[in-house]
Amino acid sequence: MNSHKLYDKKIFWIIREKKRQIKLRFNIFKFYTTQKFDFEKENLSYSRFYLFAFLKNIARAVLYVIFLFTIEYFTQLFYNKNASFLPTEVIKIITFLPKPAYPDSNDSVTQFISLIASVSGVLLALFYPILATIASTGYAKVNSSIRNLIFIEPVTQNYLRKLAFLTSYSILTLLLITFGFKPGNLVLLVLLFLSLTSLFSLLKLGAGVYNLFEPDTLLNIVNKDIREDIKNVTIKSVYWNNPNFQNHFRGKAEKNIDKIRLIIELSFDAVLINKQSFLKTISQTYSLLNHYSVQKSRIPVKSKWFKNKEYHKSFFETTDHIRQTSINTKTYVQSTADANLLWFEEEIFEILNELGKKLIITSNYEITSEYLLKSMNTLQYYGYKFEFKLADKLLVENLFVTENSFLEIKHNSYKESKANLILAETFARSLGNFQISFFNAMEDISVENFNNEVNKINWRKKESIYESKLPKHLYSLLEKYHKSIENEISIEGKKITPDWYIIQHCTAEYLILIEKEFTQTLAQLDKFINPLINKSKEKRDFLTVSFLCHLALELTSKIEFRISRIATLVDSFDRNNLYKGNFHWSKIEIPKIKEKIYLVRETIIFETSNTIEKINTADWNEEFPDIFGRSFSILAEELINCFNEKDLTKFKKLFTPFLKSSLPAFYSLYSRYKDKYIHHLEIAYQIHIELFQITGLSYIYSELTDIPFWNTAIEIWNESNFSKTEIEIFISSYTFYKKDKLGVGHNFHENNNRSKNITEFIEKNQIDKNAFKKNIISKYITNNNYRDNDYEEIFLEFYLLTFIEAKDSAMYLSKINQRNLFTKI
Repeated sequence: MNSHKLYDKKIFWIIREKKRQIKLRFNIFKFYTTQKFDFEKENLSYSRFYLFAFLKNIARAVLYVIFLFTIEYFTQLFYNKNASFLPTEVIKIITFLPKPAYPDSNDSVTQFISLIASVSGVLLALFYPILATIASTGYAKVNSSIRNLIFIEPVTQNYLRKLAFLTSYSILTLLLITFGFKPGNLVLLVLLFLSLTSLFSLLKLGAGVYNLFEPDTLLNIVNKDIREDIKNVTIKSVYWNNPNFQNHFRGKAEKNIDKIRLIIELSFDAVLINKQSFLKTISQTYSLLNHYSVQKSRIPVKSKWFKNKEYHKSFFETTDHIRQTSINTKTYVQSTADANLLWFEEEIFEILNELGKKLIITSNYEITSEYLLKSMNTLQYYGYKFEFKLADKLLVENLFVTENSFLEIKHNSYKESKANLILAETFARSLGNFQISFFNAMEDISVENFNNEVNKINWRKKESIYESKLPKHLYSLLEKYHKSIENEISIEGKKITPDWYIIQHCTAEYLILIEKEFTQTLAQLDKFINPLINKSKEKRDFLTVSFLCHLALELTSKIEFRISRIATLVDSFDRNNLYKGNFHWSKIEIPKIKEKIYLVRETIIFETSNTIEKINTADWNEEFPDIFGRSFSILAEELINCFNEKDLTKFKKLFTPFLKSSLPAFYSLYSRYKDKYIHHLEIAYQIHIELFQITGLSYIYSELTDIPFWNTAIEIWNESNFSKTEIEIFISSYTFYKKDKLGVGHNFHENNNRSKNITEFIEKNQIDKNAFKKNIISKYITNNNYRDNDYEEIFLEFYLLTFIEAKDSAMYLSKINQRNLFTKI
């Protein structure tokens, strides 16, 4: 009979199906039994844990009471044996001390100890319900995990533990009395001391009981748990290389992050009532991020602490094999799951993002600015740790809060712009602090330090990688070398890969990192400052626009200051490039970066110029930075640069708003300071003199370069029609500068610098001074006595005094001997 005929029988398939069903039911039964067994095993494990905890506390209480009775017994024995040798005075004192007289004192002692046990028991019994009632009332909307934090709070726990042990000491003492042991002074005094301490501690605890329910108190408890979880996955823990424990501690941290979210929401609900508690929760949250930033470098990059995240690739960036599989199966390109090294920070940032949206609605700039200020230290930490991605994410969150918190301005005044100015400064300073800490971190890692850190790694111990002070971005590469060297040792019995090769590869990766991130510092200005400038324009807040421009210029100046230093540092790493061509070797290209900085600065300068006319008459006081004064100073410096750069177009664009804003600004300064100083022109004169000198310089540079700076300046001056009174005011400023100030002061020092600039300009452009001997400018390019280089005289003689309305002013200057331009030639 052939075997295949068996399959033709119906009974075969019936038996086979029955067998399959029996096997399935058996597996289901086995699964339920295993589940039940595991559940009971887990319950038993918890029961054993709590049982051991109870037995441990009971043993402590029993041992403590037995210890007191033992000391008392041997002390009494020692006294009875050696009483005859003690001095009479000591015996009298001991006899005089009150002590229980047994059996007469039996009832009194028993009642005393019973009273202590009763009082401590009542306090213990009432304390839990009271806390539970308050917690349920105050935190009714949150889950039990938050309410339970109150009982975990250290102060509460310590007090409850004291009460519990005091009650147990009293009960155990009563038990020993029942067995015939008689407590003496030591036992009674210790019980008395502990009971009085518990009572008076209740007063202290009661006075601050509601502090236990503050969100920042609860958050502090959660943060301690998370810090402990973080510590348990670092190389300092015994669990650092165990995936199961890594996964376990990550799960605990995720649950605690949910608690952080709830607590911060609770603190925000009462932000207007209790601002400090809310700010403390924010401060603690950022403190947790700072702590994690430090500890993160000690967590292995392949640790299960880091959650997996699905990553999708574009069809066009896949390999031929993956692409063909996608085509054949008519499916998407399969995603890959990789460790997300930023999961912890992203969870916290998500909480802060939701909080930021709520803060915007409050329209309370004080709370918002303090909220933003709390992130400053965290950004500094990210700078030191080369965490550009994290800093970028945090700055994006802060930018969203800042620009959406800007207020609409109806009247251009410092008072109305105060909120926007504070928010703008807080954000810009935090960005600046991040960049400075990043630059400092780069400069701290010299080539010697870098090589020493790589050489200190013990390739037989993976944890030594994470003990180094190298940027953690290199740890993945170092782990690959560790695995490779581990294989070499197991096969060849020794390390084959040379140290110089590892150092060269690590250096190449490090240089790519810092070149990329240094370049991004400039991009941050466009990404973060420009949106705030545009938002300020939208809100018609031109004071804030100018202020942001000034802060951006400050940031570009700091970057420019660091360029040469960091480029030199990068060049010093060339010694590690022993065999050129093995790896891509990045450099800081100074000309390109300087060109980018120049373009950024030009954009900011023109923005400053465009807004100066809108802020020149804003009522200023000492509570705020002098924004117009700063804009005036920046544009004055740039106008001089236009002469050196021979840029007539830029000069015309800047000089027009500079002049039109300065003329009315003079009257604002005059009215503000006329009664504050001895002379009414003490401060305001500087604006006129600066205008006169820059215009006078335009004549000199026109003669030197044949570029019509002077004609352009005069055309702009001619757009204003000056009355006789206005001309007399100009002359008053000039005579005050020459006679009262004796030609010295701020404008005098500016003249010194400008005279030096003319000399350098002539030398740089190889201009022949002798060609100007018969020219009016000869004294300005040949005379080394800078004090005589009064460029404002050119403006007066060639322009202002040519007006008919200036006839009386011209005669006045001649009379007081202040028309010396032509007499000096």
